[in-house]
Formats: sequence, C-alpha cells, structure tokens
Amino acid sequence: MQQNRNQGRFSGFWILMMLLIAVAAASFFIRLSPGILGLALAAMAVLLTLYWARAVKTSLGSSAWDDYLLELRQEGDVVDVTAQVPGPETKVRVELLGRKLILIGGMGFRRTVKLPFEAMLRELRYVNGILTARLVKRTASATTG
Repeated sequence: MQQNRNQGRFSGFWILMMLLIAVAAASFFIRLSPGILGLALAAMAVLLTLYWARAVKTSLGSSAWDDYLLELRQEGDVVDVTAQVPGPETKVRVELLGRKLILIGGMGFRRTVKLPFEAMLRELRYVNGILTARLVKRTASATTG
C-alpha cells in the first residue's frame, strides 16, 4: 500500500515536470516563429512532451515480473501456492516474513505475496519452472516453541 502511494507521488512529480517543459517549449517556439507556424510547432512540442511523459510513466509503472502467473488457494488453515518462478533450481527459494510470502528466483526475480494469516512452510516443490508450496496456519504454540 505504501509503495502505491509513493508511485502516485512520483508520477505526479513527473507529470508536473512534463507540463512545465511543455509550457517552456511552447513559449520558446511562439517567440521564435510568430504566426500560425509558431503555434503549430508549439502544439507539436506539447503533444510530443505529453506522449513522452505517458511512455515514461508506463515503463516505470509496470514490472516484468507481473506477467508470471501466481495462484493462491485457501482451504481452512491451509494455503496452496502455485507460481511460475524463473530458475535455475539452485536460485529458487521461498521466505516467510509474518504474513508475507517472498518468492525468489533466477534473473533477479523477487515477488512478494500477502497471505491471509501467518504461516509455516509444510511442503515445497519446484519442477520445470513451477513452484508449488503448501503453507499451514502458524498456531500460538508453533510461534513460541
């Protein structure tokens, strides 16, 4: 949630910067060549700046790892996770931090998944790029001892 707020502030900053650049470019072109040609050039500069700002926002906003499939199934106190994780197998691992499951793989892959409860890893398999994990709800006795 905090990351989404920071992204909103970051994209707002870039939009403001692009608008300022567009206004500066428009005023430069209007002074440089008065008349209809100057207005046409200024309009083109503004449109190109807006297009560029949108392209930058799109490239910064998406993650290549979002294309990898992930499925969570909860049945009572058990959560089954099936996920595509790039290998090699020696680089693939799972970390549990509170209610977060962190999937780590090759090529810098790292994905965090929020769980409905704190869990312990019961079973883990990795075959042909597919990670399958079975998590069980952590009980009070399991946390203390």
